[in-house]
Amino acid sequence: MILKEIELFEGVDFEVMSEIAGICSEENYSNGTTIFERDEQAKCLYILLEGTVYLVIENGGSITYSLTEPGDVFGWSSMLEHGIYTASRICATDLKAVKIEKDELNKIFKNHPDVGFKVLQRLAGVISKRLSNAYRDLLSARSMDTTPSYG
Repeated sequence: MILKEIELFEGVDFEVMSEIAGICSEENYSNGTTIFERDEQAKCLYILLEGTVYLVIENGGSITYSLTEPGDVFGWSSMLEHGIYTASRICATDLKAVKIEKDELNKIFKNHPDVGFKVLQRLAGVISKRLSNAYRDLLSARSMDTTPSYG
């Protein structure tokens, strides 16, 4: 997959895309590998190339979401002010991903604030979509637990 084809970077100028590509590394992870843990300092943004990664949130109970589509973004907490991962990421299969160091990406965004703004707007869209899906799943689960009693 070519970086410029990823929705997060769609429409970014060739020169800036070349800078971003220069700070990316392609990483391979084995099934069962924990890429990062919840509450860790968020230092990297990841883009899924191949495989499946689980987003695991535990707090008394556990919620697991799967990312399976090439181009899916994870580790986006690295781009937010608090900079702490909000969930653990565990490989459900062997996995290939692009890894981008947040400090290096932020340097590029400082030199090209229009690109930074565009990418962060798209990232907000990713977050919004994921939150909407979580709401839908929670409401769906709740409706299954409230089967009416007729006796």
